[in-house]
Amino acid sequence: MADEGPATSVKCPFCAESINAAAKKCRHCGEFIDPAMRELELLKSQKQNVFMNAGGGGGGGGSSASSAAGAVGGFLGRMTCLDWILTLCTGGLWLIVVALRGFL
Repeated sequence: MADEGPATSVKCPFCAESINAAAKKCRHCGEFIDPAMRELELLKSQKQNVFMNAGGGGGGGGSSASSAAGAVGGFLGRMTCLDWILTLCTGGLWLIVVALRGFL
């Protein structure tokens, strides 16, 4: 690698450490300096949040309108393996517990 002269450095706008002027990401704080890369990272993190929040049921933070719209799908989605076993052993009475679990 040939030296092309002294590398110019600038201060990171986030942590004020000295970094290479051509750097796209600060090696000290990990923030993106390049606006295009910051936008790409923001979109990527928003996409991950949507994926993590998808799936409904069981969170307690969901709205009652969404749980009422998918009552049957949400009801069966809340059934665990143990719930199925208890439902068979109790002759179906355990379904009441599973149904109330979504409302309590």
